[in-house]
Order: sequence, then C-alpha cells, then structure tokens
Amino acid sequence: MGRQLSQAQSYADKVMKLVPTEIVGAYMVLGGIIGYPPGATVRVAEAAAGITDDVLRAFLIQFTFAVLFVLTPVYLRRVGKVASIGQIVLSTATFVVWVYSLGGPFVVWGFYYPLMGSVGLVLWALIVPLLMASPAKAKAKAVAAAA
Repeated sequence: MGRQLSQAQSYADKVMKLVPTEIVGAYMVLGGIIGYPPGATVRVAEAAAGITDDVLRAFLIQFTFAVLFVLTPVYLRRVGKVASIGQIVLSTATFVVWVYSLGGPFVVWGFYYPLMGSVGLVLWALIVPLLMASPAKAKAKAVAAAA
C-alpha cells in the first residue's frame, strides 16, 4: 500500500496512511509476547532490586518501543516510499501517541494517565490529517518562495 498523501484522498484514507500499521502491528504482537499489560506498575527505580520477570518485561517493553520508534521513519521511507518529511514526522508521532494510549513504556517511566491517553488519541486522530498540506499547495509555496 502506497503511503504518500494527496489532497484528493478522503479524510479516512489520510488517517489510515498516517498510522504506521506494520509498526503498530509489530508493537502489539511483541507487547503481547512480552506480556507487559497497560496497568503494570514496575517502575525504573524498582529495577535496581534485581532481575525478575517483571523487571525483564519492563526493560523489554521499553526496548521494543525504542527500536520501533527509530525504525518507523526508516520503514516509512524505504518500504512505504514516503517522500514527505512532514508525513514521516507525523506518522512517527502517531506511533508514540498510539503507544501512550496503551501505556507500555510510559507506565515504566511513571507518566501514564489512561484518561489522557484515550482523549489524546481521539483528538490526535481527528486533528493530524488536517495538518497535512496538499502536495499541490506545498509545491506552490516552494515556487513562490523561489521567485
């Protein structure tokens, strides 16, 4: 599926193309394997007590998030053939907002609030596609700036 956005696309198409579905899917599968639930309470400070299953799970969910966060723009550029830097930035931020809505590493870091995650995800999904300028408008801006 090509991920490049265009003005002719519907709002729903824009939303779908901003969500890095392969990365989100990988996070869901790996999060399920790791078994780190959104309501878990292990914090980084508790990890110093020793390596337990909970501490290992807390480390792995953070590691998984970090790897997928770094992989998202690379994947979108190389596999998704996305040329727009703005779209890559917004898609990567969308991954972060989506993960926050689930908890994951944000629970470990001690700043996960489920209500804020839910509200933020809905508002993000509604607002972000509106921020994407059409390629025609972006080209017109570039031409005007060059003149």
